[in-house]
Amino acid sequence: MIKSMTGFGSGTARTSGWRVEATIRTLNHRFLSVRTRSLGDRPWLQAQVEDMVKRSFSRGEITVWLDVQPDSPAAGSLFDHETARSAYVELRNLTEELDIPAGPTLEALIRVGAVQPAKEDDREIWPAAEAALAEAIEAADASRAAEGSVLAEELNRILDRLADIVSSIEPRIAELADRLRDRLKARVEELSLKLDPQRLEAEIALLIERYDVQEELARLDGHLGRTRRLIVSDGPVGKELDFISQEMLREANTLGSKARDSEIGGLVIDMKLEIERFREQVQNVE
Repeated sequence: MIKSMTGFGSGTARTSGWRVEATIRTLNHRFLSVRTRSLGDRPWLQAQVEDMVKRSFSRGEITVWLDVQPDSPAAGSLFDHETARSAYVELRNLTEELDIPAGPTLEALIRVGAVQPAKEDDREIWPAAEAALAEAIEAADASRAAEGSVLAEELNRILDRLADIVSSIEPRIAELADRLRDRLKARVEELSLKLDPQRLEAEIALLIERYDVQEELARLDGHLGRTRRLIVSDGPVGKELDFISQEMLREANTLGSKARDSEIGGLVIDMKLEIERFREQVQNVE
């Protein structure tokens, strides 16, 4: 069944001393576009997130937010204690070597840059991030599938209306052929022309052929059948449905230009309106 490109999902995980909350929002897009928020200072983690999202979606604008928080005192160390301890030992050894009575102070450690923010290893965060992201992806995918079901129902309603219009046009074609034959014969009689009956029938056949739209109707019927099969198929079909909508509009335009009949012209207008509604809807299909 088709899926929508619009969806939302979130997930939370606690692993290895970290708590990660992932949020995914998906919108319409011609291609696959992935954007991550709040990970500008974590390039490795950002690359992992983008790769996982790209493997999970095939089309749409995907925006991902990750809220990373320490879930234990060890993970939440504000400063790099190991660096500070090493600097303290170095300074203490230096004060003893230079016979400086006072040992190194915290102010001295700060001045030499020993008190630095703790550097977090993104690889330690990834297990929690991966689990939270997987949960968010699953929720977003379910959301897209649910909206896809609604889309499928609307598309099928449009296809039903298009099929009814095609069925209404078909009997009018035979009537149109009869009217063209009568009109041409009446014109010949009006002008008192003496034509060979076979020649007259040949001219009538050429005129009817010029107005014949059976081929366009057959192609429209084929497009409708193809579309119904795509709607219930698995995998991304949005681009193909959009292409089919363009082909249906082309056939409708040709049909309207060839069948110069007021009633058929009105039906063609109705057909174009339905095709436009169809095209608007498929813009949201993955």
